[in-house]
Amino acid sequence: MCAGTHHKWLLATLVLLASLNVALQQSIAQNYSSGILRMAKAAQIRAYIDPEREACDDFYEFACGRWRKLHASSAAKPRSAYLDQLQDLYVRKSADMLQSGRQMADTADRKLTQFFESCRNEVTVQQLGLSPIVDFVDFRGGWPEIKLATWYEYEYDWLKVVAELRRRLGVDILIGLEVVPDYEEDDMNRLRVGAPQLKLGGKQLYLDSSYDDERDDYRDDIAEKLHKYFPDMGERWAKEVAQQVLDIEQHLAKGLPDNSKLTLAQMTRQRFVSELKSVYGSYVDLNRYLTMVVNQTIYSKVYETPEEYFSNLVEVVRDTPKLHIANYTMWRVLDHLDFAGEINTPHNDNWCVRKIISFMPAQLQNMFNRNYNNILLVNDLQSTWADIKRTFKDELASELEWLTESTRQHALQKLEKIRLRLIAHEDAELADQLRNIDIQPGQYYSNLINILEWDTQHKLQALFTKPKTAQPEVRLPRYNPLNNNIEIPIVFLQSRFFWDAEYPEALRYATLGYLLAHEMLRGFDAAGRRYDQHGYQRSWWDAASTEAYDEIAKCFIANHYNNLKYRGQNMFSSTAEEQCILDSGAVAIAQHAYQDWWSNMEDRQDKLSMESLPLLDYTPQQLFFIGYAQLWCVDYHDSVEKFETTPEPLRVNGALANLVDFAREFKCSMSSKMHPQRKCELF
Repeated sequence: MCAGTHHKWLLATLVLLASLNVALQQSIAQNYSSGILRMAKAAQIRAYIDPEREACDDFYEFACGRWRKLHASSAAKPRSAYLDQLQDLYVRKSADMLQSGRQMADTADRKLTQFFESCRNEVTVQQLGLSPIVDFVDFRGGWPEIKLATWYEYEYDWLKVVAELRRRLGVDILIGLEVVPDYEEDDMNRLRVGAPQLKLGGKQLYLDSSYDDERDDYRDDIAEKLHKYFPDMGERWAKEVAQQVLDIEQHLAKGLPDNSKLTLAQMTRQRFVSELKSVYGSYVDLNRYLTMVVNQTIYSKVYETPEEYFSNLVEVVRDTPKLHIANYTMWRVLDHLDFAGEINTPHNDNWCVRKIISFMPAQLQNMFNRNYNNILLVNDLQSTWADIKRTFKDELASELEWLTESTRQHALQKLEKIRLRLIAHEDAELADQLRNIDIQPGQYYSNLINILEWDTQHKLQALFTKPKTAQPEVRLPRYNPLNNNIEIPIVFLQSRFFWDAEYPEALRYATLGYLLAHEMLRGFDAAGRRYDQHGYQRSWWDAASTEAYDEIAKCFIANHYNNLKYRGQNMFSSTAEEQCILDSGAVAIAQHAYQDWWSNMEDRQDKLSMESLPLLDYTPQQLFFIGYAQLWCVDYHDSVEKFETTPEPLRVNGALANLVDFAREFKCSMSSKMHPQRKCELF
């Protein structure tokens, strides 16, 4: 392609992508012509494809090779993923909802709207300046050289200051504190103390010379913000304090583990608080700190992690002037409240929504659902689920020869009971949770402080209650073995992100179909087999089926998965093995469901034109595999060293390399990387 043609194509692609972005943000009632929607979707798919890469050599790079050029990661945002855009879309649409100006009868809705309006009113925020924060943190020594003309180092009690700020604002300064479930006892919580979350992240970013530029940018950003909001202190003072912040965090980072791949259990030990006091003495009196934060003496053991952190903190406190510690503490408060951040920039609506998500996610989801209730997408989801369920039922009934007849019947019964469940929240309960929070118009920082106090006290009280099952933030369907349901989060139900009636059906099965099949199979893997159709923890597999499953699963280790590497690291583990099994099974089931839909289609020739897209010279089956792969487009920054799950490129290539249908559609020769001679198949 010549340069002129390439530039024209790039310009056209960007215009069409912009059109798709606008279409995604609009209400589902907004009408768009079929041609515009299909052209925009085609442009998006084509923009991510790298035609220079061979599909049979590395299909992920073929389908997602240009993602990193369009959505590059950075040190500030170390992971950039296609699925993250689902959350971005939710944020933008929530901002539109909150500023719509409609009257809110619901108490929770009213408080969300009032907080949002106080946040986005940058004029009032700038007029009030630091006064709400200074008035709140108004104890002697809290604001060195800024509020006090004279500042006396001998009067400054750093431990008391950081404990008070942790108790009231929930900000971890020098000492990290968290209430966590006991690792061994199911019916109690414990305190975990140790390293706070440092702004740049891990030890390498603070101490490795290869990250000098990132550290310089971080220091300069602090100096710029300090000078902007304390102009009377002068630019030189701002630079000095910024350097003090970086110096202290570099010293703190020396107490972090060298091996970033260590698990939490490997870095943690259990001690009585009295032991901590005797070990670290008066420099870091953890007994006093915890008593002030929790407001009572702690007699039980606490978790300490990482093990070397507090020994290093003693050196930091001993070697660092108190003025520097006071300045650092001041900066951490400002950073925690994000005083110098995006709130003071024009068009900060999305930032304000993310603040609401931080503290009141359930209330916002409830309001979002009532305002953007997408019945068409729910119907499409239910229809897709029926097809996926029927396809797997047929497979269970006749094709999985490794299952005994007894286990097969139990599996069919369990499958029949699985339901989709929209994650909803009771309005009355949500409003009651916010009852004691005072939200005032035009008082953003006062409102934020009130919310932080409420949130911090709520979390600290968990120490004296039994652990509750954590509800992680989810954006995709999730199988819950305790009720044998696939739970659908509100964030997931957004039109045109995965699917629209104008798109080819291949994309519906490649996205919605695959994601539902993936979670469905969690009910039938090595973990799901321990829960029956009613959600009770009871193994319903017989010994022969269990042994056969485990034996076939070894294929995923012995075959190409064991050799898959990402950035030179072997990523295989028991968790990765289960992920590979689920991915391979889910994409195969979704593809078979699509084939069944196509086989049963009347007027197939008329439908064929809808199963292709303009600009793309791919068959409907090829489009299915491309749609699946592009779900996982991602870019990781070089600073990312540890992966919590199998990296997406390995998931895509590993799953598709197991499918004969994939190799046939892309005409991959036998023994090519995407068409190995030996295939691994459980589902």
